[in-house]
Amino acid sequence: MIHENQHPIKYPRHRFVRGVLRLIGRLILPILFRIEKVGGEDLPKNGPIILVGNHNAAMEAVLMSVYSPWQVEFLGAGDLPQEKITEFFESIYKYIPIRRGHMDRQALQKALAVLEAGGFLGIFPEGGIWNPGQMQAQTGVAWLSYRSQAPVLPIGYGGTIGALDAALKFKRPRLTICMGELIPAAKLTPGLGRKTYFEEYANHVMAQVRNLLPEDDPALDVKIRDERFELEIGIQNSMGEEQSIPTDMVISHPAALAKFLHRPMILKIFRVNLKLPIDALEHLHDVPNPGEIKNAIRQILDSINSKYTYLLTYRFGPKESEAMLASLGELHSLAIWAEENKFQLKIVPIRKFFSTEEGKEITQIKQDVSGTWM
Repeated sequence: MIHENQHPIKYPRHRFVRGVLRLIGRLILPILFRIEKVGGEDLPKNGPIILVGNHNAAMEAVLMSVYSPWQVEFLGAGDLPQEKITEFFESIYKYIPIRRGHMDRQALQKALAVLEAGGFLGIFPEGGIWNPGQMQAQTGVAWLSYRSQAPVLPIGYGGTIGALDAALKFKRPRLTICMGELIPAAKLTPGLGRKTYFEEYANHVMAQVRNLLPEDDPALDVKIRDERFELEIGIQNSMGEEQSIPTDMVISHPAALAKFLHRPMILKIFRVNLKLPIDALEHLHDVPNPGEIKNAIRQILDSINSKYTYLLTYRFGPKESEAMLASLGELHSLAIWAEENKFQLKIVPIRKFFSTEEGKEITQIKQDVSGTWM
């Protein structure tokens, strides 16, 4: 049993400010959006309950805070600086920040304290929006439910991808809020390992959430299958003659590096959230000079090694993130060598996939621009 006095957070808190924000939200949101609500008629008045939603854009957290029948305490990202507009609203509402990618015991204990107090905890187990609709559930929801014995309420938020951006252009997009049936609290199954059970429980929860989305929701429309990556690197001297890559600078994990370079929302984290000058890596088709490539990689590696150790681990898993970091280090060395020898360095990350929308195999060379998170 977790006792509330063990933790520096109490529930409910900031009731006046959050109440005002909920009132303002219920007045303004129907003007900007066409909002449809389904379910939630027979929900209990008292907690503890863990509210779980899909997370494809910025609007899900807004809708959960405004239209849930209770005051919601959120467990949210605390491992990276946020965009200014996000920081502004988060500084007013407040939430429990959690450092993702490893066991943040302090944040989890605060979340448990909320549930022990009979509170309502809002979380998004997909953990981010860098790959909307194709992300695996994180197991924190299972751990919290198991430790607190709180049931889980799945909520499907439809139409959120690009919705805020459309609303600001006075298009009044349609949003749906569909509350499902309570899922009993996690309870370990005899003969099944804890890790396996937590993964299965988290996946079950997110499957229930996705079942609540409208059939035509973009998040359910998986347009890409069989995605894979390749990398081509060309080196030329001042005479335009091709040069060989030194054996000790050959990229050991070219596919992992190409995948990193073809993830615009990840690169945007470094440029926008961390304010690092990494533009050269986002525009490799312009063939930036080796010095620009070298400096961009150095900024990324320094930030990860010094402060944001789990940035890639959380998003790609330990094995793939390790391969990405190793290959970035090798590319950094290659860029230094090319700069010293006044060589041109052409990096071509290649993304191949089958497009269900076009019904054919696609080979993509030019990197995508990061889409709107709103």
